[in-house]
Amino acid sequence: MVAGRGRVGWWRRRVATRDADYWDGVVDAQLKFVSQLPPYRREELVEALAYLVMLAQDHRHYGQGWISRDELALRVERTLAGLDALAAVPGRVTAALHRAD
Repeated sequence: MVAGRGRVGWWRRRVATRDADYWDGVVDAQLKFVSQLPPYRREELVEALAYLVMLAQDHRHYGQGWISRDELALRVERTLAGLDALAAVPGRVTAALHRAD
């Protein structure tokens, strides 16, 4: 039997696909907002959205059994660290989001 294809495999695929769809929805909603910003404000936000796209893809890879739960956790940690790094730089993503309110 192929790993992840049994009773537990269908549940993993279902949950991972749901999570990936959630992150895709977040990105889609933000793309509408980003398209309304002036070009000089888009770059940082697009970079943050790219992290979320990679996160959705990582969940799909986990759901397909291509990566382990530990690898998914590592990738999630890397994504969060990348987003934190973007937010830590003054004038980057968080400043643009606050001005949009």
